[in-house]
Amino acid sequence: MFPVRRNPPRAGTPDAAAFDELPLATCPSGVRATILRIGCGAGDAQRLRAMGLVEGTDVDVVDTRSGILLDVRGSRLALGSGLAAAITVQLVSP
Repeated sequence: MFPVRRNPPRAGTPDAAAFDELPLATCPSGVRATILRIGCGAGDAQRLRAMGLVEGTDVDVVDTRSGILLDVRGSRLALGSGLAAAITVQLVSP
């Protein structure tokens, strides 16, 4: 009869993962996130993976004033906003 409206699950529950995914470019400074997907071109994706930005890696967002500055495994990595928008992450901590 009427469509069932489902509220988003609470954070920390198994069904919450799909709701926690967002582009890296939208993350604010000071958060930690896990890389889920790298959706840019093959050449850019290969270069990012060679620098340690691979799926499953935790990154800390250091600065977002001009592009995005990340701490990846103890190294700093600066990305432009277009490239950061093509990377999907899941927040680990606010």
